Amino acid sequence: MTWRDTPADWRLDGIAVWLLPHAARQRGEPAAREHLARALDMAPHALPITRDTQGRPHFIAPLHHLETGWSHSGEALLLALGEDIELGVDVERLRPRPRAMELAQRFYHPDETAWLRSLDEADARLLAFVRLWCVKEAVLKAHGQGISFGLHRFHVRLDDDGVRLASCDPALGRVDDWRLHEWAPADGYRAALAWHPRGAVWRPAIMP
Repeated sequence: MTWRDTPADWRLDGIAVWLLPHAARQRGEPAAREHLARALDMAPHALPITRDTQGRPHFIAPLHHLETGWSHSGEALLLALGEDIELGVDVERLRPRPRAMELAQRFYHPDETAWLRSLDEADARLLAFVRLWCVKEAVLKAHGQGISFGLHRFHVRLDDDGVRLASCDPALGRVDDWRLHEWAPADGYRAALAWHPRGAVWRPAIMP
């Protein structure tokens, strides 16, 4: 049995995604490594994982064709494993965020902020803010630059048909190369997965 046959909580375009328990204020990597090791039938310490210059995890030879990522918030850890892609994941616990609109005004794409302001109910605006945050985090993790790249440099659209990248800075590549998925993985949480074919956009150097 290969990792493709290992039971997963979700499978999206061949990507296996697991929702794992997480101890608050603890690092996510030990649990992620342990689960990946079981999926790949290896010892956790033997997994050939390194970090790039931005701290993003990558498999190296002989598993360089695989890609992984994880995120944790509250008591949840979201882990993804795919092949021949770049991916990013994010999970966020829903909680009060009194400065949500201030942060959106400062950091989000103007069209996203305008959409948030159009929502009549405060609870709906907060949920939409978190949903956007998850997707934008996942995109920037897949890109490899993190938030420092700029949350305003791409426009995420959420509607009844799901989530998509409406426009983006050329440094993110072609809009049509990106695939996005956003959902509620458990009560009180939102999550997002972003991925694109490997080599579709620029990738940071991997640390030796």
